[in-house]
Amino acid sequence: MKPTLADTVYEKLRDAIVNGEMASGEILLEQGVAQRYGISKVTAREILQRLCSGKYLVSYPRKGYLINEITAYQAKQLQRVRYQVEAFAMREIIKRCTDAEISTLLEILSIEQTGNDPYDTINSRFHLRVAKLSGSPYIFDSMYGYMGPICRYAITNASQGGFSMEDSRHPAIVQALLNRDVAAALENLRIDLQLTPEEI
Repeated sequence: MKPTLADTVYEKLRDAIVNGEMASGEILLEQGVAQRYGISKVTAREILQRLCSGKYLVSYPRKGYLINEITAYQAKQLQRVRYQVEAFAMREIIKRCTDAEISTLLEILSIEQTGNDPYDTINSRFHLRVAKLSGSPYIFDSMYGYMGPICRYAITNASQGGFSMEDSRHPAIVQALLNRDVAAALENLRIDLQLTPEEI
């Protein structure tokens, strides 16, 4: 299905926020978004409300929409919740998926990353594929919702020691899933999400 103009504008605004092109604390106005993208104010309002639902913006009636700041504490809390959701997904994968299905995760690791879309990085594609393999659309929807703010924090705080991708545990996670070893899969997930044992 072809994306609508509203979907396209939503993705452009979301990606600009996630990539740090639009700074925390910046105010967006319905009229400004409508003029910039050639859409109606009603469509602009719907898009901005969607961004509020995703926690990218905070609405202030009659004032505008403030770009929500993601602090180190908030990012860590998101990672903690994400761990629980993804741990459930991994248990489901071990119960229901074939080796061939699990091996599709390895294919993601071999695809070169292109562009700046935070949802199209190797890391995002890997973890969203884990969510898909669980068989639950609720897990995927939850994971998708966490990825934006976490990517945004990682991108905008890279110079201040945001999340590091140097110790990716993706191959070890796949091997643990193939071995049907829940404990190893969850331990590698914890390390991949940069959480201490006390934080899970």
